[in-house]
Amino acid sequence: MQRDSAEQAIILSDEMAKVMWNARLVSGVVWGSVASIVLCQSVNAARSQDYTPAQFISVLNGLGYAVPLDAQINDPRVQQAIRDFQIQFRLPVDGTLNNPTQDRAADIVRSLQTALNRAVQPSPQLPISQFYGRQTEAAVRLFQQQERLPATGIATLETRQRLDEIVTDARPRQPTNPTNPPVTNAPRSQLSIYTEPQIKAILTGFGYDINPNAPLSDPPTVRAIRDLQRNYGLSETGAIDRATEEKFSSVMRNLRNNLKVILRSNFAIAQYYDAATQAAVRQFQSRYGLRVNGIADLNVRSRIDTEARRPRG
Repeated sequence: MQRDSAEQAIILSDEMAKVMWNARLVSGVVWGSVASIVLCQSVNAARSQDYTPAQFISVLNGLGYAVPLDAQINDPRVQQAIRDFQIQFRLPVDGTLNNPTQDRAADIVRSLQTALNRAVQPSPQLPISQFYGRQTEAAVRLFQQQERLPATGIATLETRQRLDEIVTDARPRQPTNPTNPPVTNAPRSQLSIYTEPQIKAILTGFGYDINPNAPLSDPPTVRAIRDLQRNYGLSETGAIDRATEEKFSSVMRNLRNNLKVILRSNFAIAQYYDAATQAAVRQFQSRYGLRVNGIADLNVRSRIDTEARRPRG
């Protein structure tokens, strides 16, 4: 099943005749009424309408969750993806399309479309809507091609991070005199569980593009730490503190336990992303038809978690 390319345009007044609200309808039934819509310039405006199940599944798929476009809303994979989404964004976790879940999804898609319009400048520009349709997919693919990322049209965490760096001008500038790099007030990390190389191995294993030879205060590393802190509901300092280390340890132990369950191996439950972890991730990726690189980014970890929860004979 492909994303529906149909568009629904709503003209609110003669003065706003150029403002169109586009929605890709992958189901003939629309939940709720769209008779009254307040169009706001803010990306974080309330969603224009409730999602149909197919529309929300298209959003989940477009954000990298392991759900097929032709799945039904009661498919265990979809319900698990909804729960994972709710956990990630600290929403009420019930596996349903509750209002906070729909609002958060709409915000994410609108933010993505706004950033793509700035970074890619497609012609015509993407309509800022709550739907992940063919135009959004094409713009994501174009951005990935420009940035030499896997051109899937799926806005994975890596893709969104790279997009955020570009639109916020967050990429560090190269010093004009390499012998005298600029001094920045980077946060300081206090380690008690891990060593610096072990922290960097986890970040690299989770798919972050960092320099393993640079200190933890290196800007790409700080951004990676901050992103993980945001994903797991921690204070976004960009520095490693005790709570961040404990969360890293918990996530790693859960990852290795899930791999042990899925692969039916004697894989040790440890808190490190080592060669054994990479090998197990590669084995999982090969078994489930994923790109085999030994990297457990957010999408791979979500898929591992989903597969680990499936009943086994």
